[in-house]
Amino acid sequence: MKVKKLIIYSVSILIISVGIASCKKAFVDITPKGIIPVSTYYNTEIDIKNALIGTYSSLRPIYNEQYGFGELPSDNAQTYGESEVLYGEQDKLTWQPTSTNLQNAWTRFYATIAYANIVLEHVNTPIMTQANRDAYTGQAKFLRALMYFNLVRMYGGVPLVLNEITSEQQAYTYNRASAAEVYTQIEKDLTEAAAVLPPSYTGSDIGRATSIAANALLGKVYMFQNKFPQAESILATVAATAGTLLPYDQIFGLGKDNNKDIIFSVQYLGGGFGEGNTFARSFVPQPSGTTITAVTGNSNNAGTPDLYNSFETGDSRLNTAIGVYSAGTLIYYYPKKFIYQSVGANSEGDNDWPILRYADIILLYAEALNENNKTPDALTQLNLVRKRSNLAEKTDLSQADARTVIRHERRIELCFEGERWFDLNRWNIMVEVMQAHKANYTPANGSIGNIVPTLSLYPIPQRERTLNPKLTQNPGYQ
Repeated sequence: MKVKKLIIYSVSILIISVGIASCKKAFVDITPKGIIPVSTYYNTEIDIKNALIGTYSSLRPIYNEQYGFGELPSDNAQTYGESEVLYGEQDKLTWQPTSTNLQNAWTRFYATIAYANIVLEHVNTPIMTQANRDAYTGQAKFLRALMYFNLVRMYGGVPLVLNEITSEQQAYTYNRASAAEVYTQIEKDLTEAAAVLPPSYTGSDIGRATSIAANALLGKVYMFQNKFPQAESILATVAATAGTLLPYDQIFGLGKDNNKDIIFSVQYLGGGFGEGNTFARSFVPQPSGTTITAVTGNSNNAGTPDLYNSFETGDSRLNTAIGVYSAGTLIYYYPKKFIYQSVGANSEGDNDWPILRYADIILLYAEALNENNKTPDALTQLNLVRKRSNLAEKTDLSQADARTVIRHERRIELCFEGERWFDLNRWNIMVEVMQAHKANYTPANGSIGNIVPTLSLYPIPQRERTLNPKLTQNPGYQ
């Protein structure tokens, strides 16, 4: 039976209206039907709860396409001719400040931040229990931190907006904060969230951010800053309490959401209501038609031969993670883990997108231990994942060799989940890995561009710099 999920249907109350013009004729009501002015909203607990639900709902379009920034540019994935128009620049590393996909990502991140800020700005107004106020506050801070984590990994330092914006003029007055300042705010939000959130939920609240999720994300944030002692400390706690290393085929697929491997995920609901995901339409090989599922796909985020061949013999994850489809001379290694056969013709999938998984945390913990010169302990954690995957344990490795096998394990375990590109950059091996990938790349359409260190950050979207001239551009872009 499918675990009951947090119901986060989109709501229309998150229209951020600065104000509605007045009229001299007082008897004329010019407030449009269906629009609730901010000045008369957020006065009850249900208003705050609905605003928070809308914040969660805004994650859906973000994570429908986040693989395009965290996976597709890496050596794990590629486009084909049919997906080149939409995602070719991300596969070929030829993105520019005018890229529509980068603009859309920026806009969606900041929209979610705006929604979280509204909750935080108004949560103290209505009468409610302190426990509920803490829960709403903690969840909003977690979601804001998650968005800034995406932003700082993609763009580096970005504007830190921590209050409700009440005018268009105000929106375009922010300078870029440094990456260090953004990370400091993320740490603050997550620490405060973890202090007030419960470790779990029941019933219809399952799927909300927990204290465990806040600490897990905080541990990952520390890893991205090479704060290995802090990471080890908090990841040890999360590893001991967060979940269970389930067999891989019990983690992914219809009806398996919110399982013991999932710490936090984006909750999708199929059924034609606009709340489902588009993974099948995105990932199914286009030449397969409806032989894999009811939806003809676009071949986005297809795996590379190198990824497929990197699975060790006997790895029990392979058959769940990757499907293989041949079309003439082309072979598609598609993300089978996110596709199930009964996706309807409306293209709306019901399966969730994992943002934080227990296996991810175990591998981050192993990495932190190894970087802190505790290689035997690191291998103990690594081997938990390997044994679950029907692979032999790793023993008696040097720190350097352990580092290599832990990185390999992350590539395999988290393939297609939007982690690989960011991992390559935080390890400072993006250029060498991608140069090797380019040398072995068999292009389905076009070839990869120049591999240079400045690609580790995406450009600030040109539209944002036009609207706000204070925003400087990242090195390597104009």
